Amino acid sequence: MEKRLPLLLPSPSTVIIHSGKNNDKFSIVRQKRRQVASACANCRKRKEKCDDKRPTCGACARRGVTCNNDIKEDEPAGTVALRHRNISLRQENDQLRELFKLLHKLPTEEGQEVISRLKIADDPIQVLRSVQDASLLINNPNSSSYSALLDSRLERLDLLALRESAIRVDAKPWTAVAGDGIVSELVSSFFNWDDAFYLPFLDREAFLEDMRAGNVATGKYCTPFLVNAICADRSYTCRRTRAFSGISKNDLADEFFNEAKKLLHLENGRVSIPTVQGLTLLFSIACYRGTDKLGGLYRRSAYDMFHQLNVDAMYARIKDDPLAARERRVLCRLAWGLFLFESIVGYMYLQQSLIPPPQVPRCFDPPPSAKDAPVPNIDLFGNPHTSESRSPPFVTGALYLACDITVMLYESMDWNFRSESIWGTEQDLYRRRDMIDEVRQWRASLPPNLRDDTNFTPQTCYLRTYMNEVLFSILRPLSPQTEIEPGWTVKDLQLSFCQIDIDNMERFIKVYTLRDYACINIAGSYNAILVLVYHLADPSVHHLFAKAAYLIGETGGDFPMCRYILQAIKAIAWQAKTSLPQMAKRYFENLDGARNSFRDISFALPEETGKRMFAGGPRPRFKGDDMGSLLFKWSAMSIE
Repeated sequence: MEKRLPLLLPSPSTVIIHSGKNNDKFSIVRQKRRQVASACANCRKRKEKCDDKRPTCGACARRGVTCNNDIKEDEPAGTVALRHRNISLRQENDQLRELFKLLHKLPTEEGQEVISRLKIADDPIQVLRSVQDASLLINNPNSSSYSALLDSRLERLDLLALRESAIRVDAKPWTAVAGDGIVSELVSSFFNWDDAFYLPFLDREAFLEDMRAGNVATGKYCTPFLVNAICADRSYTCRRTRAFSGISKNDLADEFFNEAKKLLHLENGRVSIPTVQGLTLLFSIACYRGTDKLGGLYRRSAYDMFHQLNVDAMYARIKDDPLAARERRVLCRLAWGLFLFESIVGYMYLQQSLIPPPQVPRCFDPPPSAKDAPVPNIDLFGNPHTSESRSPPFVTGALYLACDITVMLYESMDWNFRSESIWGTEQDLYRRRDMIDEVRQWRASLPPNLRDDTNFTPQTCYLRTYMNEVLFSILRPLSPQTEIEPGWTVKDLQLSFCQIDIDNMERFIKVYTLRDYACINIAGSYNAILVLVYHLADPSVHHLFAKAAYLIGETGGDFPMCRYILQAIKAIAWQAKTSLPQMAKRYFENLDGARNSFRDISFALPEETGKRMFAGGPRPRFKGDDMGSLLFKWSAMSIE
């Protein structure tokens, strides 16, 4: 007998439809699956059917995997966009926090290089990735991956420098330290900043003509020694060069400087205009480093060679030659530019310039006369300056007027030396008041475009600082309480000049930043703080003193000498038994790196005037201490 098997129940996805008359018979019809607009990402990848259950579909639930069904393409477009934006912002926030943590962990020097790269980068995340990539490979610097990464990054940086340089030149055959881009940027930086006021002794056209000719043997105004000295000089503030050094782990400033010294040795004492200029640059670099005492050899050698050239005689021989216009321009610029630089340097040592005022004509463009129409600011090449210009604004006549100031400074320093035995007498005061009036009349005659208060540019800022330096030199030997004019003592006038210099430096940073600048930017704050430190007993000067210390500290990362200067100011206050103002103390912290080789910096420090000037007694010679000696003496006492 055949056994009947029991009927199975239909699956959940089916329904039973009875045939009506014959209940024993029925048909099974499968229920239609609910339509799903889109499957989740996992189901799409595996090509499975998705039931669209939320937050986890059935297929993902069976496999025990995470379902992304909370983000569906069938949702409104606005909702999807907001979700994606939220995810993107969260990722960006995490990456920026990671960058912040990285800066905290890196050593100071490497952190500074990352910050330098951030300043020139379009995307901070790209900087983070490049640093992370380098960190992963740095443990194996011999690997081909590391070399390829390093080379590509340096090549991109060099190409970017070449593209953005105002002046483009070939690095070879003049230097092998860096490529065309970095060298072009450094040469551009020199003519944008140092040549604008501080080191204006190169004729740009003559120098670039020889450099672009590329012939070392025939170059008269360009030599490998001079090119490397220029590049070394500008490597201290040029941000892209600093970034290049950080990536390559080779300090380009040191490499250019060492290369220049080797090339100087190969010149074997040959007397030439480029050698005079290069030696002067090496001394300037020694000042940046805080090793000017050792670098003084370059200064003396440069001036000895300058005297051997006998510029006056060379100029006289070609004075009337119509074909020697370039040579005359080169000689005049060398003479006046070197005189201007040496006067600034001599003031740092409380000395008169070692070079007297030149007898050859000034080669700089004179300022416009009162009858002329206003002259607009120009760029490096003499075109009207715009926001698209690749140089700071220049003002026609600025260097010509700087020569006026230099002559006035030379005369005031000469009087300080010759009148030492009669300082403070009526005869002395009469002469000093006369010199002050001369400076004021000179300023009153300036056209508006050459005044810092009506046309603030780097050059007009430097002119005002330099003019105030002349006034400081006139007032320095006098007692602070000496009345110069009704209602104005020496101290009152000095503090007013300090205020102007500090305000101008603050304004310079806001307008032009410290992305690239000249060492002379420090002059105003330096002159001010050397006055203010002797008046710390007066609470009214504390705010100015703190500002001056801050501004000098801002350049300490570029110029090591600035850390020495702050240490010396701290030592002066300590020696005078005067506490630093509370608001300024933070700017004198973390200067321990400046304690090495204190004796290598020899900038002069004036004696406190009150200790020199005493009634009825002999007046000692005006001899202050120098920074190196003072710092060495006080370092033994552990200045904190």
